[in-house]
Amino acid sequence: MKFCAAGQQGADPLAECVKAHFGNFSQPCKAALVKIASVREACGVDIQKHCPTVKPGAGRILLCVKQRFAALSEPCKEAIGHAAEGKAGVR
Repeated sequence: MKFCAAGQQGADPLAECVKAHFGNFSQPCKAALVKIASVREACGVDIQKHCPTVKPGAGRILLCVKQRFAALSEPCKEAIGHAAEGKAGVR
C-alpha cells in the first residue's frame, strides 16, 4: 500500500508499480512476490485451460484452481506445493 496505492494509471498499474518499486519492498514481501510469479508462470496454461471464464480478484482464480487441483499439470502442482511450504514456515 505504501508504494502501490489504488488509483494509479496504466494498462496493469499494480504490475508496473511492483516493477518500479520492487527494490524498496521488504524481504518477506519480495519473497512472496517471487513465489506468486513462479506459480503464475507454472500454472498460466492450467488456469487458461481449466478456469477460462473466471475473472481475477476476490480469490476466484484460487478457488477454481483448488476445485480442479487433480487436473493440473505436475509443474503447476509442484509450484503450488513449493509456495505453500514457504508460507507454512512464515509466522
